[in-house]
Amino acid sequence: MTAVRGEMASPMAAEWARSRPQTDAATASSASTALVLCDPAPHLALALEESGTTVTRWHRFLSPGQKCTPWPPPGPFDEVWVRMPRSSLEAAMLLHAAAARVGDGSPIHLFGASDEGIRSAARHFPAGTGEVQAALIKRRCRLLVAARVAPPPRGDGLDSWQTQVSIDWGTGPRDWIFYPGVFAHGRLDAATTLLIECLPRVPQGGRILDFGAGTGPLAAAALERAGDGAEVVLLEPDAISLAAAARNVPGGHRVLGGVLTDISGPFDLLVSNPPVHAGKQQSLRTVEALVREAPLVLAHGGELAMVAQRRLPVGDLLDHSFKHVRSAADRGPFRVWRARGTPDPPLEAS
Repeated sequence: MTAVRGEMASPMAAEWARSRPQTDAATASSASTALVLCDPAPHLALALEESGTTVTRWHRFLSPGQKCTPWPPPGPFDEVWVRMPRSSLEAAMLLHAAAARVGDGSPIHLFGASDEGIRSAARHFPAGTGEVQAALIKRRCRLLVAARVAPPPRGDGLDSWQTQVSIDWGTGPRDWIFYPGVFAHGRLDAATTLLIECLPRVPQGGRILDFGAGTGPLAAAALERAGDGAEVVLLEPDAISLAAAARNVPGGHRVLGGVLTDISGPFDLLVSNPPVHAGKQQSLRTVEALVREAPLVLAHGGELAMVAQRRLPVGDLLDHSFKHVRSAADRGPFRVWRARGTPDPPLEAS
């Protein structure tokens, strides 16, 4: 069986947290506090709580039992633990945030798997931290530790990590805001570009839902070609992406959520470039839920327009939920699908 990306990282960190000498902990007091950033697994938090530490968990993605906001809570904390993220820039951002939440001499931990880039991750610790040491190397994972010796060089806030890039989906260039770790950072990806070219026009006063909105290009493009008085709702599970969308689509209504049951319809148009991976593994779970639940939030005559890799069985999934399904465009590895109407119910046996 193929291992999930980095699945042993949190158990490894938990093992070290349990076995470290009390003098190595942030404090010998049972009143110590720890902040755990972006670790979806429960192992580390449970290990810290077993020692009497009060744990605050924060994740940029909506996750059970974790605070989900665009920026971690201010603290201060006695120690911070950071789960290795996907991008180097996001790792640097989280480590800066960690260093801003502890005092001088307090430890900052970074843990992850070899295939996540943890071997070369010491370079992401900010100026103002001491020597980075590998506290534990096990199960193709590493735990790196460094003590803060001075405040980090960047300001403590998401805006310190803002990138502004000019993008154009065919109606002229515009400035677009990105933050580390968002989808298609610094560019307009090919799949989204193709879907924008095929977006239907929404009538005056219509409602648009962008599922998995990211930084908001689909929402902005759909609103741009809609009639007067149209409304757009951006549904996205990443609080940092929604923060970017707030800058990019100021007229949109933003909802932190990951499933269609998090939102109230009806909508005249549902647009989406949905994720098809969970970690490194391909997963159609999000696509299947989107297609299954879309008719529940669409208005009578409403339409779903989505893009996906053409090798995926999206057409078959759509046929189970919609009466009228067609391929609207193909380019490279991507295909745009448009669907509307619910299938006729099966005839009862006589």
